[in-house]
Amino acid sequence: MATVGGLTTSTSSSIRGYGGLASGLDRDTLIEGMTSGTTSKITQQQKKKQQLEWKQAAIQNITSKLLDFSNKYTSWSSSTNLFSSMFWGRNKITTTGTNSKFVSVSGSGASAEGVTIMGVKQLAQKAKWSTKTGISNQELSTGSIDINKTYDIPQLAGKELEFQLGAGENAKTYTLTLKESEKLDDGTVKTYDYSTPQKALEAIKEQLGRVEVTGAGGKSEKLSDYVSISLNGNKFELTGDGKGNNFELTGGSALQYLGFAKDLKHNFKDGKTVQATEDAEKNLIDHVSFARLMDGKKLTFSYNGKSAEITMPDAESLQKLADAKYPNDLANSKEEAVLTAVKSSMQIQLDAAFGKGRVEVGLDTTNNKITLKTMNPAGGEDATSTLKLVSGNADVKYALGLQEGASNRMNMSEQLKKVLNPTVFDKDEVVKDENGQPLKDDAGNAITRKYTTLEINGKSINVYEDDTMNSLMERINSSNAGVKVSYQEAADKFTFTSTDDGASGTINIKGNSVTDALFGIAATDSVAERGQDAIVAVKYAGSDEAVELTRGSNSFTVDGLTINVKGKFGYDESGALIENDPDTVVEIDAQVDADSIVDTVKSMIEEYNSIIELVNKEVKTKPDRDYEPLTSEQKKELSEDEIEAWEKKAKEGLLYADSDIRSLTSDLRFIIDGGIAQELAEMGISTSTSYSDNGKINFDESKFRAALSSNPERVQELFAESSVQNTNGNGYSKGIGANLKSVLDKYVNTTGAMTSKGILIRKAGHESSPMSVTENTMYNQLKAIKEQISKLQERLETERDRYIKQFTSLETLISQMNNQSGWLSQFGG
Repeated sequence: MATVGGLTTSTSSSIRGYGGLASGLDRDTLIEGMTSGTTSKITQQQKKKQQLEWKQAAIQNITSKLLDFSNKYTSWSSSTNLFSSMFWGRNKITTTGTNSKFVSVSGSGASAEGVTIMGVKQLAQKAKWSTKTGISNQELSTGSIDINKTYDIPQLAGKELEFQLGAGENAKTYTLTLKESEKLDDGTVKTYDYSTPQKALEAIKEQLGRVEVTGAGGKSEKLSDYVSISLNGNKFELTGDGKGNNFELTGGSALQYLGFAKDLKHNFKDGKTVQATEDAEKNLIDHVSFARLMDGKKLTFSYNGKSAEITMPDAESLQKLADAKYPNDLANSKEEAVLTAVKSSMQIQLDAAFGKGRVEVGLDTTNNKITLKTMNPAGGEDATSTLKLVSGNADVKYALGLQEGASNRMNMSEQLKKVLNPTVFDKDEVVKDENGQPLKDDAGNAITRKYTTLEINGKSINVYEDDTMNSLMERINSSNAGVKVSYQEAADKFTFTSTDDGASGTINIKGNSVTDALFGIAATDSVAERGQDAIVAVKYAGSDEAVELTRGSNSFTVDGLTINVKGKFGYDESGALIENDPDTVVEIDAQVDADSIVDTVKSMIEEYNSIIELVNKEVKTKPDRDYEPLTSEQKKELSEDEIEAWEKKAKEGLLYADSDIRSLTSDLRFIIDGGIAQELAEMGISTSTSYSDNGKINFDESKFRAALSSNPERVQELFAESSVQNTNGNGYSKGIGANLKSVLDKYVNTTGAMTSKGILIRKAGHESSPMSVTENTMYNQLKAIKEQISKLQERLETERDRYIKQFTSLETLISQMNNQSGWLSQFGG
């Protein structure tokens, strides 16, 4: 072996115990020498194992190259599959004629030139029905405003409780945000009430059970599994789960409103309980005036997608207006004066944000409401613009009776019980849990929800009182009623579209009080719409008669071609086909996509030649016996670059003269069958005449293009057919692609039982065939070597133990003799 920095191949390691204290002998060195025979055998087996692993990797590398090549050029899922009719077919399709703009054609069809589009009498249309534009009143309005009212504002909504589970690096933080409302999994919207301690308790309990927590072992749990909340009299209590978890309350803005210290931190380990210091009722509700609610708070509006924030008047100014006594000629009441001030402030800011005259802020003095409408600055209402409340301070929204998302269009998030007459919901449905069991209230009574129904295409669809338009639309669209409904906000209308094509699609909506209120379909009325099919006239080569095709879609298939029609032509006003005007027809021309084929064949040959170069290099490179795998001791003496350079040299020649790789090089050399070699050469594909090229293929692009242009079908045969008649008509040969596939299947087939897999797969395995990874020849050889190394290591341990015992006995004996000699020496003269 070549010298590596003067290193030996010793595999010694520290030997147990201590030696030489009495004898002065270097015990470890002596034992290492006496066991050198076994350690040498272990080293040789480790080198053998490393060389076999490298050899397996080298074969797997060749396998990967062959599989990549196979997947690219012989797989049916590949767009460059040499056996695909789509690859070779006349798939470069064009249309000609004045009306070709109304027709597009794609696909691959040898008969494309035999089809002429004579005309399109009718385009296919899905059944469709829309409500009239302006289904809503196109006004954004506040609720009825009472400036003299003292408002009770729940303080918990939007506040948080923060918890931590675990400690150190594994600690995770979980936040419970107390929501005003949330959409549940069943599509309903749950509204939470925090106005009393008991109602707040129920709201918090429910939301604790919705926060996902990752528990021990990655188990999915809920926050309620770790902490519970209760009332003791009128004080809240938080109690840990008692399971010994390191679970801690770390803070949160909700604490002070629940009666706890706002900076409270508490560890619930061992199930401890912490109690609030104040009664819950004290802080749950804040009693404030209208002026205080409005005081400098903000609302954000969106006008046709552009957002702007406006600020409400300050509390002092509004309070002065509320208390002032105005003469009758200035204001009818102090309420009007205050609302006029709010209205004027909003108008000034909206004019500045969106332009004067585009949003009109009005005042409904009868109902004490502020209204907003989109206007045309040149005069009149603007029914095409959208104004929406995007966000805003909760106090202002509460005082003005506004919901986030409110707009001058239909509020898609508003519960229908606020839109429809409550008497409409005349049926009761028992609410069930995820297991289909009825839910019950604290008194044990079944919980129900009110609903009514509407009928679409004979399908009865439930409409619940707590539905929103969004949730109702989702239910309609998933109901298998055969329609999809959408809301077009800009036009302020609903559109129903059939899910079935053409005349198969229908829209039948039976009117009732719900359809009347939502879609403008009176209870005494109904909707009945049906789609229409496309009617296209085609003429086939050899026939003088045009055939009218009826199809449910404007895109359809004819003789392998996908035809898409986009406009009507070829028929006169009476609906008769114009048959004798060549200017009206659309001709179809199909050609082979020569550029794509040439690029693919050229790439295939380049990759094929690189594979030939790789396998021949592997099988012909002789190994340098002076370069063996490095031991762990030798690697410690070298730099990473030195190790890399050494191992690169040691890996060379591992497949030298390998019988399977040598067989592969032979099969690749003769991939072109002699019976069609001359014809392929005339098409620009030939085997190199140089023996040193080992069967590489030469490619003449100009000859190949000429062959594709003159006879593409013959080129396809010579590549893809498994049996091709020879040029002289004497016998048959395999096409180049078929021959290639046979070789690939022989060496790297990954399907079937192990006995039917490719030679290289059976020999070295490959990840593309999972079964082969642990069922191949080299795996078994490596397994045997590992077992041998294990046995030798056990033998080495036995030998060391034996020698340690012997040296220990020797040390003991020498120590005793030394003691005895010392004792005798005291009697000496």
